Amino acid sequence: MALNPKFSTGFRDELMNAGDVTSMFDGVNSSMLIYSGSQPSDADQVPGAGTILVSVVIPATNAFAASASGGTIAKAGTWEDTSADATGTAAWFRLSEDDTNVSLSTTVVRIDGTVGTASTDLVIASVSITTADPVTVDTFTISIAA
Repeated sequence: MALNPKFSTGFRDELMNAGDVTSMFDGVNSSMLIYSGSQPSDADQVPGAGTILVSVVIPATNAFAASASGGTIAKAGTWEDTSADATGTAAWFRLSEDDTNVSLSTTVVRIDGTVGTASTDLVIASVSITTADPVTVDTFTISIAA
């Protein structure tokens, strides 16, 4: 019989709440970097040839909502970069517990995803980024599918 796990919403919410997603990203090195270029095949890989356009400041503590609902937990507070690092088209992001470790790793806590103005993993006002312009994360959630 093939593996075919399915998790209840209660299980997923408890995992998010008891696992404390916020604490995974608490600390001075946690960051969300927004890149141009192609997203790597998985979050264990090096970022690749894209350029870092934005270095989002995430809250050092309590970066996520106090509790999950429906298998989803949302960002809390303001996540922003007051001055973008480069000019380009935002394509993907990496949320990492340690922005100094960009090497191949299966132990660093990271989440990669798409960037856009709607219906993407990370929502920002415009994917056209200009050096020194402010960029704010409008919507970001982490979801575990049933």
